[in-house]
Order: sequence, then C-alpha cells, then structure tokens
Amino acid sequence: MSGRSAQRARTSWRERVHWEMVGALAGIGGLIVALAALRTGGGPDTPTPTVTVTASSPGTESATPSSRSRSRTPKPTAEEDPSTEPAEPTGSTEPARSACVMTPGECRLEKMLGSADLRNCRPAARPPAGAVAALDCTAVRSGPGHDPMIVLFRSDADAETWVESYWWALHDGRGGNCATGAEYKGTWVRGKLLCTLNGPYYAMSWTYTGQSVAMTAEAWTPQPLYAWWQGLSLLSD
Repeated sequence: MSGRSAQRARTSWRERVHWEMVGALAGIGGLIVALAALRTGGGPDTPTPTVTVTASSPGTESATPSSRSRSRTPKPTAEEDPSTEPAEPTGSTEPARSACVMTPGECRLEKMLGSADLRNCRPAARPPAGAVAALDCTAVRSGPGHDPMIVLFRSDADAETWVESYWWALHDGRGGNCATGAEYKGTWVRGKLLCTLNGPYYAMSWTYTGQSVAMTAEAWTPQPLYAWWQGLSLLSD
C-alpha cells in the first residue's frame, strides 16, 4: 500500500469514529429529553419548553419563560374578594339579663316585679317575721324617700296581717285620703291599703291579693309618694 492510500484509510477510519460518536451523543440526548418529558407529565409529542436567556444588565442574566409558561395569580382572600359578603353576626343584640344569685324565693319575687318601677333588688336588711322572701329595691321613678321593701308571704292572710300591724301608728283611726297625707286603713282595688305616719316619714303599705305579696314605701312628703304608688305596674305571676 502506498503512503497516500494509507493516509486515506486513516482519514476514513477517523471520520467513521467521529460520526459514530455523534450518533451516540444524539441518542443519549434524545433519552435525556424523553426522561425530562416523563418527569414533567409530557408525552413524546409534547414540545419541550424552552428558556430564552437575555441580558438585563452587565454581569446579570434573567431567564424568560417561553409562551407555554403560565403565571399563577394568588387567590384573593375573603377581605379582597368583592363577591364574598361578610358573615352576618348571630345572636340577639339585646343584653342578657344576669342570672339571679339569691335564694329561690327571692329570685321568684324579683321576677314578679316590673323593671320599669324597681331595680337593683337585694335581700332586705330587715325582713319581717314569717316572710318567704323580702327584697329592698331602688325606685326607678322619684317618690319614695328611700328604697321600698317587697315581701313574699306564704298566704294572703299573712301579707294582710303584716300590713295591718302598722295600725298602731294611727293617731285617731279616722279614714282619710292618702293623696293628701291623711291616715287611712282600708282597701284598694287589689288588696289592703294602709297610709300612716311612721316617725318623720309618711308610709304607705299595701297587698296584692292572690299573690301573697305586700309592699311598703316611705317619703318625707305624701304627695310624691302617692303619685309614685299610683303609677306602679302590675305584678307578674
């Protein structure tokens, strides 16, 4: 073999090795692309997304996704979403009445009273003998000189006996008009009524027949006390 023939043979062998290496590298590249497509959920027909690198400033690079890239917008919260209406508050807006912490009899008596007339009830400082329950309450409207007392008895007879016990304070026993400050012992439309002087005070005591309740109130002058008594609400059952 001549020198020129040997040289052509070596060149042909190098070219063959070169193209075989190119084919092997192409096969490896195709395998890598296929594996990447499987990992990203794509199929063999799914084009591979490309990333274009553009220079934004000297010394830095920014990656710009291709047209297949999707930007995710954060979902608006309830405060930002205008289609979301605020929840309506539940429950009653009226203040709840505090639970009674007195004895059952005192709680029952307090429940019978009208809140428009008496409030801030508490156990009476000097309950009468034989009372089931007795309360001292603050008058809402002006009239009494100090807190009236309300008493619950076991029977109407016990309530009437307690009211009539004030009879000893009457000076002459004449039946007068309570509105003018006179002394009186008798009845009214709902039970017994007594108007008399009790020391420096003018006192009025009365009963509620059928409910075994009696009340007493005092004032320096009779007219405001009588007007307050006339405006009292009925007791509840």
